[in-house]
Amino acid sequence: MKPVRVLVTGAGSGVGQGIIKSLRICNYPVTIISADISPFNSALYRADEALIIPKVEDLNALTSIIKIINANNINVVMVGSEFDLMFFSKNKEHIYSKTGAITIVSPSETVAIADDKWLTAKFLQDNCLPHAESFISDTLDEVIDKAVAWGFPIIVKARNGTSSRNVFIVENIDELVKIWPNTPCPILQKLIDIPSTELNNEYTCSIFKTLEGTILGPFHARRTLRGGTSWHIEVDLFPEIGSLLTDIGKVLEFQGSLNVQLMVSESGPIPFEINARFSGTTAVRSHFGFNEPALALQSYYYKEEPKQPIIGKGVAFRYHEEVFIDDENVSGLVPNITKGIVREWF
Repeated sequence: MKPVRVLVTGAGSGVGQGIIKSLRICNYPVTIISADISPFNSALYRADEALIIPKVEDLNALTSIIKIINANNINVVMVGSEFDLMFFSKNKEHIYSKTGAITIVSPSETVAIADDKWLTAKFLQDNCLPHAESFISDTLDEVIDKAVAWGFPIIVKARNGTSSRNVFIVENIDELVKIWPNTPCPILQKLIDIPSTELNNEYTCSIFKTLEGTILGPFHARRTLRGGTSWHIEVDLFPEIGSLLTDIGKVLEFQGSLNVQLMVSESGPIPFEINARFSGTTAVRSHFGFNEPALALQSYYYKEEPKQPIIGKGVAFRYHEEVFIDDENVSGLVPNITKGIVREWF
């Protein structure tokens, strides 16, 4: 089997690290090249090779990234940063024509839907799928009227963003009046259920679409959140979720991974967020048999149609870890020159 050189962008993020961990346990001859915009990211010091790349919004970023891909003989690009998604989605064909590197990313129309919680809810509604009832308006009085009609508590959140940033449970009109104007591009959503610190009713799930259009999965996991990150994770087949994920996958055009976050209400499962990308629990899914980066290589690079994975069940606990770089100072942090150490504490 031919070797493959995989560039992982946003390698310092939880998503990027999940991709790298998953590639480490796959059965392909992979060289992992971690890439980030700053040397202050631990994954740069744990991969086979590492690179500093420009911000995608920088002038001439595309030209620079194409040069980097060619200079480092990259075969596959996997996107680990949400901020990179639209850039690579819009430019993946151009990148391929100039480098031959395959970028695993969904179409820009899908990225736009997934990146905007209003467009997500509208897409689900338009396709007669369960959705979080949502409302937008430039007039605060209309927002107050809708909140009163729905009843408090309600959710105010930014239309864009992940990791629970700018998400608020609003208990009354006074709170709404304070929070709404200070939330960037806000959306009002009817509360599905109160988030819990216990493994209760919130789920992070995933499906995968192959090059041939086959949908693999679904992968179901119940979770708690800490700082916007899945912290306690229970993996099992939850029958109450049913066929919802495959129903979404049949009507949404996507490539590779699709992450769906949902709550189960009295009326059934209701998605409140879609991520058209690898997600923060990528490594957890890989451990339990649903290795999406490996599936991406198998399908999109090696051009082999994957079989339906056998997904295990169990529990995962997140914890903090350190990467140590001995005998070095901050000014000397250059990827590929120093290698970070992870101690075995347990």
